[in-house]
Amino acid sequence: MIMSEKRPNLTIKIVLAAIFIAVGVVLSSLNPFGFVELFGTKINPFAHLINAITAVLIGITFSSLTALGIASIRFMANLGTIHAFHGGISGAVVVGIVAHILWKKKPKYVEYAAFTEPIGTVFIGGTIGELLVPIYGTISIGGLLLYWWLFFWSSLVGCIIGFLILKILKRSGYSRENFF
Repeated sequence: MIMSEKRPNLTIKIVLAAIFIAVGVVLSSLNPFGFVELFGTKINPFAHLINAITAVLIGITFSSLTALGIASIRFMANLGTIHAFHGGISGAVVVGIVAHILWKKKPKYVEYAAFTEPIGTVFIGGTIGELLVPIYGTISIGGLLLYWWLFFWSSLVGCIIGFLILKILKRSGYSRENFF
């Protein structure tokens, strides 16, 4: 049987996703530094950092699966809330889409996709949060803005640190090109 060149990349992506799930769970358990609990959400910048890194390095599918894995384990271990699902996955999807577009158009700038993580987390994840669990008991603009504000600060810190890590990795010779 002839092994295709895609096979090793798939294996590497699966292994990296599993490693990043483990790292995300460990980082989120470093209370009080792992997360801050506000209004029923556990704000976790480390989840956004992982989203930024995985979406740029291993793509939209594996970054979304990584976010789902982290959210699932955090939720089951009571380290996260239901908001970990829609906040994390939406951020991973947006960064993954932008990273794919940048990689096709301007590959030398692909790590800048990390800065789009707040777009997915805040506007998509925050909106879903208000629809699922309204802060004031009923869906309201005030509750929506509060979710957006909470998700924004967490995702901003995470995407900046994620971007810096991506730049360090790129200087060390590890970039998206290594995994595709």
